[in-house]
Amino acid sequence: LFIPRLISMWYVLLVSALRLLPSSHSFVPSARISFRRAEKIAMETPRGGGDNVKITTVAQATEHRLPLGGGDGLDLWYRTWGNRATGTPVLFVHGGPGQCVADYDDINARFFDADKFFVVEVDQRGTGRSRPSVRDDLRHMEHYTDVSIGRMSEDFEAVREALGIESWLVFGGSWGSTLGLDYGERYPTRCRGLILRGIYLNTAAEFDAIYARSSFAGNDRRLAEFDAFLEPAVREAQRRGEPPVDPDGAERVVRLYDDLIRAGDREAIWRFYVFENNIITEDPSELLDPRTIVAADFPEAASVAFFEARLFLRGTFEEPTDLLGRVPLLRGGADDVPVPTWVVQGTGDEICPEKFARLLTAALGDAGVPCVEHFVDAGHKASSDGIAVALRACVDDFYAKYSGC
Repeated sequence: LFIPRLISMWYVLLVSALRLLPSSHSFVPSARISFRRAEKIAMETPRGGGDNVKITTVAQATEHRLPLGGGDGLDLWYRTWGNRATGTPVLFVHGGPGQCVADYDDINARFFDADKFFVVEVDQRGTGRSRPSVRDDLRHMEHYTDVSIGRMSEDFEAVREALGIESWLVFGGSWGSTLGLDYGERYPTRCRGLILRGIYLNTAAEFDAIYARSSFAGNDRRLAEFDAFLEPAVREAQRRGEPPVDPDGAERVVRLYDDLIRAGDREAIWRFYVFENNIITEDPSELLDPRTIVAADFPEAASVAFFEARLFLRGTFEEPTDLLGRVPLLRGGADDVPVPTWVVQGTGDEICPEKFARLLTAALGDAGVPCVEHFVDAGHKASSDGIAVALRACVDDFYAKYSGC
């Protein structure tokens, strides 16, 4: 009996002693932490767990929501990761329009070292996890019929102010180059630099380059894809009793599509999305059939089709953005120092043709805005080898020259 009592006594003493240890060293399960709570802790706790370590990887990103005001229940979702204390702030501007941060598979970790940068990735209004999202319900389109590039740039300002960031590097491609450039021209004092990829300037010439049949003359594959794209617009014009659709009447074609998409026409949504997807994709396995809707891809298709048709029409014809004409505004950066700009363009980019990036670099040069250009043998996507290498070179160049600004 003595031995069991002795063991029991020592066990009680040991347990009591362990309970007195600081909670970070406790081995006694005096309280249970749910898996959900543990996941939240893992997301919000800086890497290493110490008070002096303020670095989080993209896998540990902290999620945020920012109400947009106006009493309509709109909010922005965004996430942050990297070095909050001393890292250079970065605004990531995703493409589409209508895509979202999740579509990029954490690609920004390839370009930004977590110890050097503090990265802010925003789902633009109505997209991804910003609410209400068109991806969740087609009826949510009604909240964004008046969407504009100016309003979206204002959203970024609201995020910057909420985070208490004085200025940041703006990094975006495709539509992200359009919106990123617009933001830079509206708020040059808030931009430490612009890194823009796959340039789209929201001009009528770019509109025709994609939505006019003659642009694909001599390319049998693209002509066949365009003809499949045109079918819903042709049928809609016939249904209305309107004159036949001119295959080179790009504005009318997209206006017909805009009406169909906003009416929730699933075939039109899918055809619009597939047409662009198949021009951009570099992997044959990612090609889509315009006549067969893939349910898993349809939410993204709805978001992209709606926001592209609406924003492209508004920025090209209804409220022209004139991004090239406003380039001189980039001379008015902080302390009247021009905003340094890097341009990365694939010479094989079909959706955002090279010649428009050339127009931008020329305008930057004429305006006296420092510009470094990278025209590389590649397509459109940031994940393309040549594009990815050039983007990383731009980030490194910025950091070497301006990280102390």
